[in-house]
Amino acid sequence: MNQQGFEDYTYFAYGHTTGTANSYIMAIRILDRIFAIKDVFHLQGKSLTEVDDENLLHQITDFVVSEEKKFKSGEDSIFKYGQNTQKSYPCGWFCSAAMKHLQMYQTFAPQEIEANAIVDKLSQGKDVSAELLDHFDITKEGKDQVSQTKVRVGQAYYRKMIVSLYQGKCCITGLDVPKLLRASHIIRWADDKENRMNPENGLCLSGTYDLAFDQHLISFDEDYRMVIGDEISEHFTNAVTREYFKKFVGKKIAMPSKFLPNQEFLQAHRELLR
Repeated sequence: MNQQGFEDYTYFAYGHTTGTANSYIMAIRILDRIFAIKDVFHLQGKSLTEVDDENLLHQITDFVVSEEKKFKSGEDSIFKYGQNTQKSYPCGWFCSAAMKHLQMYQTFAPQEIEANAIVDKLSQGKDVSAELLDHFDITKEGKDQVSQTKVRVGQAYYRKMIVSLYQGKCCITGLDVPKLLRASHIIRWADDKENRMNPENGLCLSGTYDLAFDQHLISFDEDYRMVIGDEISEHFTNAVTREYFKKFVGKKIAMPSKFLPNQEFLQAHRELLR
């Protein structure tokens, strides 16, 4: 476990379009600074993201929850060592929420290593999906916190796997800014449980194209070339739309290092093109 790994996991788990990921990352940094001043748990300057002891991390989480309660009630707390401009984090329970998320990352880190071994040893996407669904134990539906946590951990790994397979680049534009990349399901997560973790059911797309693909405004043909629906093409009089979409029509996407996009999935996606 380390700071960079935690941040990568957080962005993959929550995406880059919401403030949740940034809030959790900042909350941990705030706690790191506070514990560097008031070393309650004898971390000796080590970041919370480097704590491997599950019991210790649980103790710290409980402590942060209790300190947030003190802070919100006006009592003396460790947050007096924080910066005045960052008081909204404990006030909004972001610090304890970030600690609980950090505990999820602690669970995810070793699971990721095992999942990578699964992906490396298999050659068929459907087999990968079956084993990863079992590995992350997300085959059962559930609304409880444990089930939702398992789903979120599995989704985080899926995003990381897809982005890695596409060498960290949008397969349409080649954009390589990590925070702008998405793992787009060809057949949506909710529509096909068996292929939720199938790498052949994923594309690495940057934000705008991910949204357009999800809304069936763009798709890809049998040769992996972009095709455009009427809802976008009727806006080709606009120079920006031509720049973002028209110039990519008929161009083949960059291929992943392994697990080509499944043509049956793409055909089903094209049939919904608008």
